Amino acid sequence: MSLKYIFYPKSVAVIGASKIEGKVGYAIMKNLKDFNGKVYPINPKYDEIFGMKCYKSVLDIDDEIDLAVIVVPNIVVPKVLEECGKKGVKGAVIITAGFSEVGNYELEKKIKEIAKRYNIRVIGPNCLGIMNTHINLNATFAKIFPPKGHISIISQSGAVLNAILDIAPLLNIGFSKVVSIGNKVDIQESDLLEYFKDDEDTKLVVLYIEGLKDKRFLKVAKELSKKKPIIALKSGRTEMGKKAAKSHTGSLAGEDVVYESAFKEAGIIRAYTFEELVDLIHLFSTQPVIDSNDIGIITNAGGFGVLAADSCVDYNMKLPNFEDTTVDKLKDILPSSATISNPLDIIGDATPERYKKVIEVLSEDKNIKGLLVILTPQEMTKPLEVAKSIVEVRNTHRSLKNKPLITSFVGGVSVKGAKSYLRKNGIPAYITPENGVKALYKLYKYSLIKVKEDYDEYVEKVKEEFLKITKNNKEIINQLLQNPNEYNAKKLLSIYGFPVPKGYLAKNEDEALEYCKKLGKCVMKIVSPQILHKTEAGGVIINPDNPKEAFKKLINNAKEYAKKNNIDNLIIEGVLVEEFIDRDKIEIIIGGKRDDIFGSVIMVGLGGVFVEVLKDVSFGISPITRDFAIQMLKELKSYKVLEGVRGRAKKDINFIIDTLIKIGVFMDIHKNIKEIDLNPVFVFNENEGGCIGDVRIIK
Repeated sequence: MSLKYIFYPKSVAVIGASKIEGKVGYAIMKNLKDFNGKVYPINPKYDEIFGMKCYKSVLDIDDEIDLAVIVVPNIVVPKVLEECGKKGVKGAVIITAGFSEVGNYELEKKIKEIAKRYNIRVIGPNCLGIMNTHINLNATFAKIFPPKGHISIISQSGAVLNAILDIAPLLNIGFSKVVSIGNKVDIQESDLLEYFKDDEDTKLVVLYIEGLKDKRFLKVAKELSKKKPIIALKSGRTEMGKKAAKSHTGSLAGEDVVYESAFKEAGIIRAYTFEELVDLIHLFSTQPVIDSNDIGIITNAGGFGVLAADSCVDYNMKLPNFEDTTVDKLKDILPSSATISNPLDIIGDATPERYKKVIEVLSEDKNIKGLLVILTPQEMTKPLEVAKSIVEVRNTHRSLKNKPLITSFVGGVSVKGAKSYLRKNGIPAYITPENGVKALYKLYKYSLIKVKEDYDEYVEKVKEEFLKITKNNKEIINQLLQNPNEYNAKKLLSIYGFPVPKGYLAKNEDEALEYCKKLGKCVMKIVSPQILHKTEAGGVIINPDNPKEAFKKLINNAKEYAKKNNIDNLIIEGVLVEEFIDRDKIEIIIGGKRDDIFGSVIMVGLGGVFVEVLKDVSFGISPITRDFAIQMLKELKSYKVLEGVRGRAKKDINFIIDTLIKIGVFMDIHKNIKEIDLNPVFVFNENEGGCIGDVRIIK
């Protein structure tokens, strides 16, 4: 059933309405007094509330009810929801708390079953309620009803919602739909995002998330972000989330990095602090998006212009030359001592009129797609008057309609009023030039999200090929996955065309000698399901002089390790004898982890100290397209190592990209695999490919 009955009801029943000030039922009735539709209070204790007839039950009303707002004690909720079902109520907002959030899972399950049986769409329980400013619907117990606007917000916290609504008047921003989502017994974030996609009154969507249980979220968010910006604040960034398995991928893929990857994949603009969330709401609700990173900077202090230029390098923003006509006009406006370049220093004695004229000229320059105006207080500066001139030129100059205008008023006491004036008039004002550049970067970055191509022909081709391989080799694949030790895991990957070293599993000393002779320079590794990190157990010997003695040593080391680590019933399946990869290479790690909500999470990082100590890794949600794989690699601080530094050869980056794509597809096909680690993956020089040195699969 459509959510329109929740957001655009013609009639609302308040079940648990009250006459007593301080009660939630009283606050909701009071907040609904200006609602454009009909309101029906329900409470067997009263005959009337606020001059309206009060009913004993929703069943007593001689009218259709679109929305029920339920504020009765938790044990009564199933009874009144059942009555709503019999009445044919289409939507319900359950404000009442005391369900799964306090461990009362059975009661929550009961209301879920009732809602499903009667096809009632439910928000909550344990929520603040909902608002739709466009029809004066305030079905909440919040103190503030915001002005009408085009921002829709979904929050798992009523307190965060209240704080944003309280700040909104200072920024002069309005809202469309406000939803406190509560325990999400029925309606999930994806349902709301899907609705907002085609809601004409919603231009910007804001999310406050504590955790998701919504498997459709990624798909729906991706669709919405192509049409409208989504800003999200996710709490709990520092928690590791669920206890990971013992692989590198599992230990590094904490809850937050998975969400980070999901937001990246979905095109969601992430805020990392509440302050940043508020800044982003103001920015995206007042400024147009730009499809170019060419910006212009105006400043009355050269030093801050330089800091802004440095920040442009950090955020990959460009400072193009002005058009010739712009230069000519600026010569007539600026003192002869002024140097006309970008950033443009309009000198410390800049008047409000000079600011205004310079902004007008640069707004018409076709090379400039966005403007940052910096002011620092000096003896002759009038910050508030400058702010007023900026607002005036923004409101009167048509060429600024499609160009963002951002300000950085650097200072404290003397610029406080000016910044407040700018914000109230729809112009973001920051305390630093760096934040001003960052704001323009965010507007540009969103334009890239809108044009990002999700379909990747090569990914689809790999998927088709891997599905065919799976079907044709079903028996052997199932057999190998029953015991995915390193030897079997490599055999499995080789079926799908992943490059692995030539190797044999030696069961005794004689076989170890035979295989070493066959391979020449080789490496010997213990194979045991209880020993995941072989080097810690002394389970690796490179190029042994005496393979028989090496075999014995590996077995003894494994037994000693098991004894030291209290591993009972040690299983040793043999010793893997493999060719030694003796060529110019670099080691990286590639991994995959199964997430309950988002599916396959893929990781990449440089090996050795980079992953063990620096944790220099990047994550993405499958499917990994070529563009996304490149983005993942470029996020690594150590990426330049792959490109070749200090005379070292460039490595085969295309091989890494290809492996990331294929591991994503492999994980999507084999849903019984919880984690996979390819560590190390040897990457050879450019155009020479690579080879998977070790594999660990956890089912």
